[in-house]
Amino acid sequence: MNQTDYLALGMGGPTLLMHDGDACANIRGFAVQALEDCVFSQFDLNTFPFVVTTGSSDYIESSTHGSDLVTLTAHTFKTGDKVLLKANGATLPTALFDDQIYYIVKASADTVKFALSYVNAVAGTVINTTGDGSGLTTATITKVIDDNLANHGSGSNQSTFTITGATALEITKHVDGNTDMFDTDGAEDVKIPKGMTVYLPVTAIVLTTGACIVYTRK
Repeated sequence: MNQTDYLALGMGGPTLLMHDGDACANIRGFAVQALEDCVFSQFDLNTFPFVVTTGSSDYIESSTHGSDLVTLTAHTFKTGDKVLLKANGATLPTALFDDQIYYIVKASADTVKFALSYVNAVAGTVINTTGDGSGLTTATITKVIDDNLANHGSGSNQSTFTITGATALEITKHVDGNTDMFDTDGAEDVKIPKGMTVYLPVTAIVLTTGACIVYTRK
């Protein structure tokens, strides 16, 4: 099996074979494989993150940009925890962004720092903030887990699909790249050449010409 076949098994959703004129909607697609040159009149992408929150949110109390610290008294985070940072109207410290996934570096029982990846968090490579922000008491940090997990019978969930990148990702896009080049409202066509596989969070497709396979999640 190829890589996409393994991903499809891990995701557990149906695999859709589409031909000229076919359409699908309300799907949780993660990849489209062109069997022929394909032209799409509709190619809608997911605008919500493929993550789920666990537990309650912790409110930020303050930030110290010189040491890159964020204060949350008596927090329960540990180094490597994957979290969602939401501003909720606050002005975040410089270099931190709203609706962004970060990884915790625990500095003390009351303070944390942020990293862009789990590897960076474990290595202590943190995001350097250059401003404290303002109104931070409305900003929250919430632990999250990937919503694209599969249970392999061992009693624990193991990730089957990850997106990596050297720079920060906007969680609302949830794809490493410019989604605007694919998203269309019918005013322009999306074309994918034969043999190409694109990994994008697809929700609805109208295939004008060609043939493709759409891989979906449960």
